[in-house]
Amino acid sequence: MRFLLTLLLFLPFAALAQTPAAANKQLFDRTIDELNFRTFETVYDKHFTRQKFPATLRTAAARRQFTNFEGNAELQKLFLNYNDGAEHYKTRFGTGPLTLAEFEKQLSGVLRDRNFEFFIRGLPRDEKAALVRNEQRAIKQATAQFNASANPAAQPTPPQPEEPLATPAPLTTNGPAPGDEPAAAPAAEPGIRPASAPADGPSPGPGWVGYLTLLLSLGSFGLLLLVVFSLLPEMRRLRRQVRTLETEQAYYSAAPEADAPYPPDGTPTPPAEPVPSFFSRFRPHATGELPADQYDEEEIS
Repeated sequence: MRFLLTLLLFLPFAALAQTPAAANKQLFDRTIDELNFRTFETVYDKHFTRQKFPATLRTAAARRQFTNFEGNAELQKLFLNYNDGAEHYKTRFGTGPLTLAEFEKQLSGVLRDRNFEFFIRGLPRDEKAALVRNEQRAIKQATAQFNASANPAAQPTPPQPEEPLATPAPLTTNGPAPGDEPAAAPAAEPGIRPASAPADGPSPGPGWVGYLTLLLSLGSFGLLLLVVFSLLPEMRRLRRQVRTLETEQAYYSAAPEADAPYPPDGTPTPPAEPVPSFFSRFRPHATGELPADQYDEEEIS
């Protein structure tokens, strides 16, 4: 009984005796398990829309016993290969510098690993980007919990060259034959690179500005063809028709008497007298006759 009381008394001190380096290593392993679980969950839910990846499969050993793939042996083998390869991510931290920069670098290297990009290649571009953003948030949360006192106060070490992030196990559905070299994984797609990684080359496409310029150019070319092959011939035809009508009108206006009717006896019809207007009745000489010259007798004499 006294031994149990003593053990219970010293348990908190034993928990506090864990070194900061060991705590950081444990934090790194937990974060790797969380990143792997989110990756498996996203890929599985995309293949099987009516099923959900169990939330209890957060360790590599638990995922190794999972077999609910609806008879899809190829997908099951792909899951097992990546499960074994992703477990090697835990060996990247702990043997080198125990700094915060190294901690964050090794976690971010998971998102740039070729096996990771090969495993999520079947996801749409927007789902790949959403998965990368979620895992980047998990890395930031783990970085905030990092214990900086684990790094001993020593002289600053020179920057180490970055090692390749490829795992020894290739992610293929067919297992490698004995003695064969692992096949090179396909090149990573530009859409699944995390936002923190710098761009290695030019943009993957012309963008919406280039497509809009192409559409406007095609539209202008189509309008030009419409004007040349449709509107111009129609305008020429209408112009010829108008000229023909003008010629006919000038011909009939030059000889109006040729079509004038004649009576049966051959004598021309006299022109009709003009109809007096309404105001002509108020004029003193509306008849058109000149007044007679009358002089007074007195003036003559």
